[in-house]
Amino acid sequence: MPRSIIQMIIAGIGRSIRRHLGLYTLTAVAAGLATSRICHGVSLKYLIPFGLFMMLYPAFLDVEGRKVTDVVARPRALLAAMMINFILSPVLMYGLTSLFSNGMDSGLLVGLLIFGMIPAGGMGPVYTKMVGGNVNLAVAISTVSLLLSLATIPLWSCLLIGRILTVPHMVICQYLLMIIVAPLILAAFTRRWIVRNRGLTAFMEFKELFQGTSTIGLMLLVFIIFVLNGRCVIKDPSSIVNLLFPTASFSLLLLIGSTCIGQASRLPYEDSVALAISSTLKNTAISMALATSVFHGREALAVAVAGPLVQFPVMLFYMRILTRYSSWRRAIGYERFK
Repeated sequence: MPRSIIQMIIAGIGRSIRRHLGLYTLTAVAAGLATSRICHGVSLKYLIPFGLFMMLYPAFLDVEGRKVTDVVARPRALLAAMMINFILSPVLMYGLTSLFSNGMDSGLLVGLLIFGMIPAGGMGPVYTKMVGGNVNLAVAISTVSLLLSLATIPLWSCLLIGRILTVPHMVICQYLLMIIVAPLILAAFTRRWIVRNRGLTAFMEFKELFQGTSTIGLMLLVFIIFVLNGRCVIKDPSSIVNLLFPTASFSLLLLIGSTCIGQASRLPYEDSVALAISSTLKNTAISMALATSVFHGREALAVAVAGPLVQFPVMLFYMRILTRYSSWRRAIGYERFK
């Protein structure tokens, strides 16, 4: 099949998903839950790196190392993100767990606190790219947040949980390598080689070939996530219902708060979006690893609900607003900072 036809098919699928994101997401969720009733789908977890690559590689084709370092040199947005990630987020989650603690299992409360104190969700740069945000800023926020979390997790766990929790350095390094370093280096090498040997026009054509893969990879990850977590939803629906309100409130309040901080800081639209997304997303993978390795109760269930089942739909709702309601963007003041 000629490359142009493949490119048209991929681009067409990608456009269709972006245009009907809600419908495709509900379909992927329903398919994942139905599949989880039939099989455990454990082998599907090995497809997660592939799905992440499909999403991260196209986003990182636009990232330039020099522009990432420029973000650090002009740190207004970066400092705002650190304040949200390491001060506002843990305090907000503690307040919500205190408010909704009546009748809730202590293990679930601890799981929520763990989730609230670990920043830098791996999908941040991808979501930022999809809504026209500053991917360079999103990469910088994710990288710095992961490194700083080595020091902040023991501190906040001691204050909020009464027990010092530490994340092994190797876990952070492996995660950084998988979601930042490897796709960033590969994308930079691709861009450099094509531009040098084929020219900028050829690179733009190559980049267009991958535009649709981000949304296809997103739907693949949605399906896998709900296959892997579907049984906990089916087995313990009452706990899921109890967790929904505090976790949804956490994500929505963070999203609103970070958006307001971006506006108050007079950040341009691209930086405001990167700040809001990168500050709202929490790291489900590291939270789950910590919950399962240190505790042996229901902490992991809380993380599974807060991450894939709540945080993900909230972020899709936010992306839908930004991509489909440009008049709303102008109304809240984004456009005047562009």
